[in-house]
Amino acid sequence: MKTSHATGVTGEGQVLFCTPFGYMFRDAAGSPGCLLPATQRTIDGLLALGTAMADPGTQDHPTTEFDSDIPAGFTYFGQFIDHDLTARTDREAGDGGLSISDGRGNINPGLAPLPPAEVVTRVFNARRPQLDLDSVYGDGPSLIDAGAAQDGVVTRSDHFYKDLRLLVERGPGRYLDLPRRDGVAQIADERNDENLIVSQLHATMLAFNNRVFDGLHGSTVQGRYSQARRLVRWAYQYAVVNDFLMRVCDPSIVEDTVMNGPRFYSPAANGGAVFMPLEFSVAGFRFAHSMIRPFYKLNDDVTRDINDILEPRRDRGDDSLLGVDRRLKPKNVVAWRNFVDLRADVFGGPQSTRLIDPRLALGLFRLGFDGLPDTAMMSHLTQRNLLRGHLFSIPTGQAVAEQMGIQPLSEPEVLGDDDNIAQAIRTGGFEKRTPLWYYILQEAKVQAGGRTLGAVGSRLVAETVVGLLKADPNSYLRNQHHPAVTGIGIAITAGDSTAVVSSLADIIRFADVRK
Repeated sequence: MKTSHATGVTGEGQVLFCTPFGYMFRDAAGSPGCLLPATQRTIDGLLALGTAMADPGTQDHPTTEFDSDIPAGFTYFGQFIDHDLTARTDREAGDGGLSISDGRGNINPGLAPLPPAEVVTRVFNARRPQLDLDSVYGDGPSLIDAGAAQDGVVTRSDHFYKDLRLLVERGPGRYLDLPRRDGVAQIADERNDENLIVSQLHATMLAFNNRVFDGLHGSTVQGRYSQARRLVRWAYQYAVVNDFLMRVCDPSIVEDTVMNGPRFYSPAANGGAVFMPLEFSVAGFRFAHSMIRPFYKLNDDVTRDINDILEPRRDRGDDSLLGVDRRLKPKNVVAWRNFVDLRADVFGGPQSTRLIDPRLALGLFRLGFDGLPDTAMMSHLTQRNLLRGHLFSIPTGQAVAEQMGIQPLSEPEVLGDDDNIAQAIRTGGFEKRTPLWYYILQEAKVQAGGRTLGAVGSRLVAETVVGLLKADPNSYLRNQHHPAVTGIGIAITAGDSTAVVSSLADIIRFADVRK
């Protein structure tokens, strides 16, 4: 195991950090009446609810009635954002986390919710909660001047760079891949190569940085690197707030939070250090799991089921994503026009995400990851999410709504119109004390028809993201006076022209990877 001089956290090749988790609603997390009961009935109900949440769509029967109006790329932009903000809540005890399994794919028989004070003591965030793209830049390169590292600084991330440009594989036509060594992606966060679409998005961000870097003019190459990184971060942050959040949240809540600041989240309340709220990491931001399609049209020639795009390094014989050279096969490169609105005149437009609701793609119920067979109980993403929320003492949906001064869902609204889900809720006794993750998904269905998050979900997600940006003196929200920060996006020079970047589509266009 290697250790980062900058972080003190171990990791194989990737660059990890060590920042605190905390609770947005600490009093609720410590109040038994605001939590699920610590009983076997609760465990049985969580397992039953996880099983009942399946969307049976397949390529032959796509169940298009579950489609939303949001382009499919935003599911994976959300996952990329999550990986830039938070890590380690899903790790087992032997890997710096809290265990919910017995190591053989079965539930830990001693599973019980931990006191909040114990949770925040035992689990640390391996990312910096700043939307600063530490998942891309790591701890930065050694800034070389006259053949020597400045001030003797040597970073863990030097192998991600060459001449201060981020390494990325580009080839003829639209070919794009992460830099690999024997198939292993050389990137700061290995999770961004656990899924082909996120992998391609990470590679796009590498290409975006390099295009910005190449278009700048400065007195030193170090100055160009620093300026490029700042502009790339700002463009990314702007797109997160004004493109992603405005699509998935109630826009009025996003606008209120940007204008007036968070009402409930004080990022530095945890002893002065900026902390990542567990209600967001363990429940709130996992809403995007419901947006995952059962299958994706990667490009004009290739369509793959959700399980077939996971773990690009996995050996699938002739159908492997990587070729004999241990690089991504050209036929599997993502055509971004199938995932993002790049051109209004393209017939059909991009694929859609699924609606934000309690139905999840069936493939997520048999992931077979962490070395477990896909028949193991813990390979069910829904059950893992629900059980981990219970273990981490995450307040119920009703408790969070009441803390926010929002009218909670009624019992009939919690039960919904799916008989299997309603029965599972009754099994666990969740009508009035509902797991926050499920509550947020059902709230989106009840209040917004699944088109966006509802009141609690929107407030939780928007306050966390915007609150972190407002707490960061280097974010675009704290640098409105800078000439690159305009009212419509981030102005970036490319050669002799200037482009304004404000959306995920703009980032893809600027990176020139859309073909």
